[in-house]
Amino acid sequence: MAFRRSTLLLCALCLPVLFAGCSSEGDAAGGSGGSAGGGTGGSAGSGGSAGSGGSAGSGGSAGSGGDASGGTAGAATRSMRLGFSPWPWDATVSAVNDTYLKVAAHSDMNAHHLDAGIPWEEALTGAPYPTNVENELSGRVSRLEPGKPLYLALAPLNPARNELAGVWGASSNLPREGAWATRDFDSPEVQTAYGNFALDLIDRFQPDYFNDGIEVSELLLNDAPAFDKYVDFACNVYDRIKQQHPTLPVFVSIALKHPDSADRKTMKDGMVKLLPCTDWIGVSSYGYVFYGHANAGDPNNLPADWLSQAQDIAPGKPLAIAETGWIAEDLVIPTYGVDVKATEANQHAYVERMLRDANALGARFVMWFTVVDFDPFWDGLLAQDPLARIWRDTGLYADTDSPRTGLSVWDEWLARQPTD
Repeated sequence: MAFRRSTLLLCALCLPVLFAGCSSEGDAAGGSGGSAGGGTGGSAGSGGSAGSGGSAGSGGSAGSGGDASGGTAGAATRSMRLGFSPWPWDATVSAVNDTYLKVAAHSDMNAHHLDAGIPWEEALTGAPYPTNVENELSGRVSRLEPGKPLYLALAPLNPARNELAGVWGASSNLPREGAWATRDFDSPEVQTAYGNFALDLIDRFQPDYFNDGIEVSELLLNDAPAFDKYVDFACNVYDRIKQQHPTLPVFVSIALKHPDSADRKTMKDGMVKLLPCTDWIGVSSYGYVFYGHANAGDPNNLPADWLSQAQDIAPGKPLAIAETGWIAEDLVIPTYGVDVKATEANQHAYVERMLRDANALGARFVMWFTVVDFDPFWDGLLAQDPLARIWRDTGLYADTDSPRTGLSVWDEWLARQPTD
């Protein structure tokens, strides 16, 4: 397919800045929220947790050699934290607040996914960030739930993942102008500015895990010479961060493909150069559409090494599922020739298999991207964008009042004690 997961943010055009300061009496997170879309900085802020209780389940899966039928009832631990990106189901204050409440109730980690560009000039010179950026960042920080670990992710690439990120200013992913228009990953100014911004985010958010390169494998597939420049950039930034935060896990994420595909081989060969500059390996996986196999809506048809391939691409690196999801309804997009049959039962089965496989591989965390289907968002601000349709029906809630059965599986795993 000619489209990528990351370009969803191109569809989120201009959400009101009110999301940087919204709150309500019923908002358990207390404080203001982040933006819900590309207009003010990617996803809707952070996901906290209300805690957990006890559950049954097992490690292993049909895909990794384990039992996919239900597991061992006495198991009480899990290797990974569980969380959501609070991508909202609509572009309203109430939808953002409701999303935060659901995220808090069904996760034991905070998560922020920043994919809005970089305030390049301000980050380089130390000048104050644009008001929009400052409001967004402070709003996100105020949403953090105390006592829960934080996953923070930052994108050095544009949403199409084929060049250096644009400018985060009055809105997100603005064109780079002036001297910045021709600067690239090998420019000292770019490396300094990005490193400065990353370090400032770490100081503000105090993350427990930091992804400083969202889906960088897409750059490798889109522009191999640019990726070579990126490797030097990434190692420069990594070294700066580790000098100041030696115990913080700093890593990049890759977008998984079918294990037998040419893309996977390219990723394995190309990522070798980057491995010295990543502590873990994060993955994005949406196997119902991006793996290219038959009857893709049924997770039982995923290849056995759909997830463990990450450990072949990055040997010896701890694994984190930086984002994932599965559709619970048919996905038909004539624009892309996509016709995938899926049901709530298929989503349920994926939640089971994904969590078992992740646990069997010792994953550090799992972030499910969308907690509630975003039909109102898609029908409204996203203007029924065909690309955004790929993820519209991946919520573990069909709507704000209708949990799907996969949520019960998720909550059973949440009830287990994390071993981190």
